[in-house]
Amino acid sequence: LAEDIARNKEKTLFACGMGPNQFFNADLKDRAIFLVAALSRNVGFMGGNVGSYAGNYRTSLLGGEPLYAAEDPFNLQLEKGGKATVKKYSHYESLHYFNYGDRPLKQGNKMFTAPGHMPAPTKGMWLNNSNSVIGNIKWHFDVVNNTLPKLEFIAYSDWWWTGSCEYSDIVFACDSWAEFKQPDMTGSCSNPFLQIFPTSPLSRIYDTKADIEIIAGVGNALAKVVGDQRLADTWKFVKDNDVPEYLQRIINASATMKGYDFTKLENNAKQGIPALMNNRTYPRVSSYEQVKSEETWHTKSGRMEFYRHEQEFIDGGENMIVHREPVDSTHYEPNVIVASAHEAIKPKKPEDYGLSSSNLSVEARQVRNVMKDTDELLKSKHPLKLKLYTHVYHTPKYRHGAHTTPVDTDYNSVWFGPFGDVYRHDKRMPSNVEGYVDINPLDAKALGIEDGDYVYIDADPEDRPFRGAKPGTEEYKVARLMLRARYYPGTPRGIARTWHNMYGSTFGSVKGHETRADGLAKNPETNYQSMYRYGSHQSATRAWLRPTLMTDPLGHKTLLGQALEKGFAPDIHCPVGAPRESFVKITKAENGGMGGKGKWRPAALGLRPTYENKAMAEYLKGQFMKNKG
Repeated sequence: LAEDIARNKEKTLFACGMGPNQFFNADLKDRAIFLVAALSRNVGFMGGNVGSYAGNYRTSLLGGEPLYAAEDPFNLQLEKGGKATVKKYSHYESLHYFNYGDRPLKQGNKMFTAPGHMPAPTKGMWLNNSNSVIGNIKWHFDVVNNTLPKLEFIAYSDWWWTGSCEYSDIVFACDSWAEFKQPDMTGSCSNPFLQIFPTSPLSRIYDTKADIEIIAGVGNALAKVVGDQRLADTWKFVKDNDVPEYLQRIINASATMKGYDFTKLENNAKQGIPALMNNRTYPRVSSYEQVKSEETWHTKSGRMEFYRHEQEFIDGGENMIVHREPVDSTHYEPNVIVASAHEAIKPKKPEDYGLSSSNLSVEARQVRNVMKDTDELLKSKHPLKLKLYTHVYHTPKYRHGAHTTPVDTDYNSVWFGPFGDVYRHDKRMPSNVEGYVDINPLDAKALGIEDGDYVYIDADPEDRPFRGAKPGTEEYKVARLMLRARYYPGTPRGIARTWHNMYGSTFGSVKGHETRADGLAKNPETNYQSMYRYGSHQSATRAWLRPTLMTDPLGHKTLLGQALEKGFAPDIHCPVGAPRESFVKITKAENGGMGGKGKWRPAALGLRPTYENKAMAEYLKGQFMKNKG
């Protein structure tokens, strides 16, 4: 492989999707890939480059956004076409502290969260169009049981009743994309277009408002309560029905949109005429200017840097490019630095932080620097192996679902895997479809699990499904994951997978499942519809804080613009989520057959893997068609 890459200079594309980014040590994989790409002259060329994906990458395209989001509230520009003044009074934090219990990472005698990254306790939140922060957040049930009780206020604006709405004090009903009465725009990290949301000729189905109208309405009300007109003036152009004024200000200050007129963009969009972002290349090629020697890299040296000289990286054993095992998703000892003894790799040991090298607890594991060579690693075991935990459990996003908005309309969801049934013949089903886990048939048989059976999935009981969980309580019942098992030969042995996009259980949905005559897992008070009887895929996940993503000295590009800075920056240098990190025990809960009796019908009929009847076996061999010639 290395020789093939080296022979194809400027022609090898390293295509990295979102999936590999969802591990605790994912940044090490990127450093390794870039090193290989740089050595083989495959960085910054059309077709010879490193590609990656995360939805947040789009933010950098909208460089003029601060003229709207960070306009000086004490010097508002109220004249149309006038120049806004930017003065930032807000401070961003990584969301991943919030679902870590709203706390920094401190282990032993060491605070690993640098001052520039330090989170503040959350007192209130108001979010728009994002189910990522409560309903489908990693370590969801810990957030619900241990973090939300500390908050004083939660509001959500959404056009779909999500799990986040279930736990909100106030829910504002906003327009769906098809009903927009105020225009909007966005960009994409996966295509070159400036995407315009024009106003819609369709009438609103319900009594909803645009997101910006909701915020402006609250601003107007607060202005009256506190007697400060600036709270209303902040949204003056919403009141004037001239939201394009704000959008034009962003356009004028964004290098990628220079020269565009929003009114023309919107009129074109209504006719289906697209607009391109004014990026340097088409399609987008990162590092193009650097390879052409037109710009330096956004590092202190101006070059690509593969050795990290910052003390935090030296202490963590990551100054050199190394491999670390996943922090949980491994059959071997977690988070081990896989390397032979080396003069340049001398990490601080757990004892240097007042911990023990034998401490493999979940929390201590995040900062545990222990080196093993490959042979030593392969002889080691995950600490839960001795407790009959058998599977790495992944929760990736489904390609036909929209991030944290699932395919939960009945028309779509019925196709979500093999358990869809519009009639719900088996009244145990939480909806007309339900969550499931893909498991290798040989693994399932070894565990006494038939295709279609209900199973429990339990991750590390130290802190999952949430810290302080006690079997037998209502909270534990709601949070413990129960779902169907699907025989899936394409899943490697020792690996299990559940798609990320399905609505999870809430206290209300469990109440509905247990009290409604039809058995639907639908909250009788809100009509929230879960796709699980109990728990969710987030029952097994947790938040993790990676020490080398919380440093102050590391130099990097700014989020917006082309400047160089160091320390915390949202989506640039901060903790990230790791939803593929869990090691679980899978146990049978109920038979898959109707009402819990016998086998699930497709398996009993011989239509499923390892159950094939004669006709199915012939079909798989391509014998349904005969060549009469």
